[in-house]
Amino acid sequence: MKCNLPNFLIVGAAKSGTSSLHNYLNQHPEIFLPSFNEMGMKVKEPRFLIKDLVQHRLNSGIWEFKQYQDLFANTKKYKAIGEATVLYLYYYQHAIQKIKYYLSSDVKIIIMLRNPIDRAYSAYLYASRTFQENKTFEEALTYSIERYNEDDTLSPMILYKELGMYYKMVKAYIDNFKDVHIILYDDFISQTEIEVQRVFEFLNVSIVNSIDTSKVINAGGKQWNSRMMKDLLMKEGLLKSFSRAVMPKYIRANIKRFLTNVFTSRAYAITDSTRKRLLNLYKKDIQLLETLINKDLSKWM
Repeated sequence: MKCNLPNFLIVGAAKSGTSSLHNYLNQHPEIFLPSFNEMGMKVKEPRFLIKDLVQHRLNSGIWEFKQYQDLFANTKKYKAIGEATVLYLYYYQHAIQKIKYYLSSDVKIIIMLRNPIDRAYSAYLYASRTFQENKTFEEALTYSIERYNEDDTLSPMILYKELGMYYKMVKAYIDNFKDVHIILYDDFISQTEIEVQRVFEFLNVSIVNSIDTSKVINAGGKQWNSRMMKDLLMKEGLLKSFSRAVMPKYIRANIKRFLTNVFTSRAYAITDSTRKRLLNLYKKDIQLLETLINKDLSKWM
């Protein structure tokens, strides 16, 4: 294993609990995952190992190897050093190649998997809170890949269907790395402490019982009620420029949080017809995955 670089990775899947796991693992005294760099920039997802594929699409990331090294410069006292970039799972071919080149084939891999239908809807709700998604869920499912290919400013997160076709992605990691740990989202939610302790065992660190698992990070489930307010709060414009000039950052953040709460509400459930449509799409992939990882996925069906 290369010195002061990750010896484990959380590679995805997106909207499957990875942010919460990142938070819980970072409470362990023997585990390090970057959250912010020395400049105060959020670096929870460095994305460095897939930079060639996503740099032009994402606003933030670590794009230079020196910067990537710097994230882990002061980690000698830690036994487990990691990072969590959820798109490493979808871009598995490129990511695996870069993991072996920059890190090692001995890196431990953690994969979190969620019912792909629920994962797709959660990703849609996440994207809908930004200016990147203004279509209905059904429209977004139909046109996501075309939009993604036509507009290179769109985030891969809009690939709602494609990000949930897990079988080939997971198989590639199992085939290329000897230590792969799979966590099912349902188990992670229903027995969080047990699943976190299993990760400690996988990473070969001491068992710690003082981890606070009460906070869920990046919880979704809300949607905008007003397109006008969404555009006003999310897009750049004269109002944002003016507010930056006259208000401290913490006041702007509080105002934005208040207005977001006022103009969003609990999202509607997926319709039965849409769920059936997606199940037909995912059914074969789920069956293959179930055999591959030897876990009961009947709830997904």
